[in-house]
Amino acid sequence: MTEKELKKLNRYQLLELLVMQTERADELQKKVDELQERLAERELGFSKLGSIAEAAVQVAGVFEAAEQAAELYLESAQKQAADIVARARHQAAGIIVQARADVLYITDVREDIQEDIQEDIQEDSNMAAGKRHADDKEI
Repeated sequence: MTEKELKKLNRYQLLELLVMQTERADELQKKVDELQERLAERELGFSKLGSIAEAAVQVAGVFEAAEQAAELYLESAQKQAADIVARARHQAAGIIVQARADVLYITDVREDIQEDIQEDIQEDSNMAAGKRHADDKEI
């Protein structure tokens, strides 16, 4: 409405117009409030997305740290296993050397015992033959 048209209106019409404009302003204010609420919800949603993204980055960091820890543990376990195997091989080599030395010693002792037995048998045989020979002379 133009200013000229407004001047032609009486008080009742002006009040009606004022009430209509007030109602319209109230409707517009409600719409503004509703839009601001929706905007706040969206901003909260975006904030949550940011928080989720940050959490994802943190979780990725935790997984990366866990993977590094697992790799270090695996490397350590492999090194310990290699050390254990090396020590076991060294001990086994020592046992084999000792066993070979023991076999040689036992073989020498056995040969010495066999020689002693052979000599004892020979002496016993000679004594028995000498005794028989002496017995034959007595007869």
